Amino acid sequence: AERAAGRGPARATRAAGRGRPPAMELSILDSLGLPEGSILSVRSGPTRRQSPLPCTVPFRLPAGPWPLRIDVLSLLGKNGGSSGTGALNLDSEGRCVVPLEARDGRKMSVSLLVLDGKSGSRPKPTEVALKQDGASPVRRRDTEAEARAYLDRHRLHEFMHALFELLLRERPEDPYAFIASRFKEAALLEPKNSPSELTMLEKPDKVSRQTSRSVVSTAPTTSPTVRSDLESPQTLLPEGQVQVVVRNLRGRSLCCLGARLDEKVGAIKERLETTLGVPVPSQHLLWWGETLPNDTTLEEHGIEASGASIHLACGTRHPHMKLALTGSSDGGLRLWNMRDGELVRDFKCGGSNAILAMSVHWESMRAFTGAFSGSLQLWDLRTGECLHTFEGHQEEVQCVDADWAGMRAVSGASDAKAKLWDLRTGQCLQTLEAGATVYTLAVDWAKMKACGGLRSGLVRMWDLSTGARLRDLTGAVTAAQASKSVVSAVAIDCLGHRAVSGLEDGHLMYWHFPRTDEERADPGGGGAAAAEARPTPKPKVLLAHYCAIRTIAANWKPEGSQALVGSDDGSLSVWRVETSECLARFARHVGYVWTLYADWSRGRALSGAFDGCFKLWDLRNGDCLRTVQSHCRPVRSVCGGGC
Repeated sequence: AERAAGRGPARATRAAGRGRPPAMELSILDSLGLPEGSILSVRSGPTRRQSPLPCTVPFRLPAGPWPLRIDVLSLLGKNGGSSGTGALNLDSEGRCVVPLEARDGRKMSVSLLVLDGKSGSRPKPTEVALKQDGASPVRRRDTEAEARAYLDRHRLHEFMHALFELLLRERPEDPYAFIASRFKEAALLEPKNSPSELTMLEKPDKVSRQTSRSVVSTAPTTSPTVRSDLESPQTLLPEGQVQVVVRNLRGRSLCCLGARLDEKVGAIKERLETTLGVPVPSQHLLWWGETLPNDTTLEEHGIEASGASIHLACGTRHPHMKLALTGSSDGGLRLWNMRDGELVRDFKCGGSNAILAMSVHWESMRAFTGAFSGSLQLWDLRTGECLHTFEGHQEEVQCVDADWAGMRAVSGASDAKAKLWDLRTGQCLQTLEAGATVYTLAVDWAKMKACGGLRSGLVRMWDLSTGARLRDLTGAVTAAQASKSVVSAVAIDCLGHRAVSGLEDGHLMYWHFPRTDEERADPGGGGAAAAEARPTPKPKVLLAHYCAIRTIAANWKPEGSQALVGSDDGSLSVWRVETSECLARFARHVGYVWTLYADWSRGRALSGAFDGCFKLWDLRNGDCLRTVQSHCRPVRSVCGGGC
């Protein structure tokens, strides 16, 4: 139960000892009518805690405007108590049947398949799996991918979002007639036939100016012209080869070829380049919604001698990023080549120690990461070696900010503290008291001042030289309370004394810090009299999404500042914060968007989400340039490198 709760009583005791008030502690005093041996499950917002009765340890949950949900679970059966795969009686293919002891005496069992974790090999689908395709998680995932592709092909998500924004802004007397007129306008703009395919690329290195909105699984793809009557012809193949039909994401056949089951995917792509004229780095082959890496074989993906129909997604635009580093809830830290989406290095962090934050210096190929355990690591990305481990936080590290020229870094964590580190020696130089979880950091290294976004909604400013708290800024908290919501994300401009805050109800607020006497007297600001006559601008609030805003990446300018926003509904959007103008809306992830990285100078962004994917976006128009199925659990941190 302690593991299910995410934090055991030891952590709760340490938090109480530090004087940090928990968000909410819920103690079970008594129960009536619950069967003996029941498990009580309590959910508050996105967090769920479970414990068998009697619940002796309080549930520690986040407070919020959401309702409290309580479920009572009952134990139906269990195994005989044997643990570990060594106790399992596996057959030659790694399968076994584990009998369960049912409370009511009925026969119960679970069939297991144990794979070799070192080889990472995948089983061939069994006859039972083939008969139950309708319930297969892979089929469900592919169905979701097809649904997303349909929505994105017709831009339905963007259209509906813009429609409701316009409806709320205009507030017409007859909303249904207003909506009907917009649907008619959209129908006239929608092409009657399927969009024509791009012409075949004449040369592999020649880039077409007409490009698709997406590269992998979330939108239509760029494909060469093919015969419309081409349909999976049954041809006689040499012995040992299987028939592979290549289609685009609309299901249209592109070509049919023979391949050996042990043939590498990279070799198949080279043959497709010769046949279709699509460069290998621009190709992404999908089978049942899963990307096929170049160094794998068809057999490793469960493709049998009966053949398969795989989908080709391709994009011809330059990614403008050479590398990407991702951290996940599965404890993985991986380096990716963004030109072809292939894995460069797996750092083998191991365990369930999620990588929640990172800062990367691509010139020196160094990375500073923060983990769920509270530890921080300094990595050499060239060799995959962990150069140093920093211990100091008692709970999960939520954010980091590094000064690579001075080899210093600041980390913020759920233990209500931020810490200043010397990256050369590993010494903690300052401990900054926050009073709540620090989940965002912005640092002015020249003036040695840091701003932290706290889970309470405050923005706290510290002096890094002394560790002293300078002031607390409550602009976002006031606006959130007025709308009966809470702050869920923030991006801070430490130099310009302003911030963009996201709320749980989907609103985005752009606000300025009140000026201090010292700032008013700053000659660089135009003199005391001029500053005194210039009041603090009023906050601007806009509806960005219909779900909670989870992460924000901002491009701060004297004029025309922009904010990239990720939401719990899986979508992203770009806003010009001064004018409340939406510049672009992006296609969807599946589940929460946990992390964002934006390279505004190159017009590219990376997003990581609950679906275990990270995506490369064009910030100018919201096009998805590449999707990489990088981890088996949510991507919690991501950073991109230059060309």
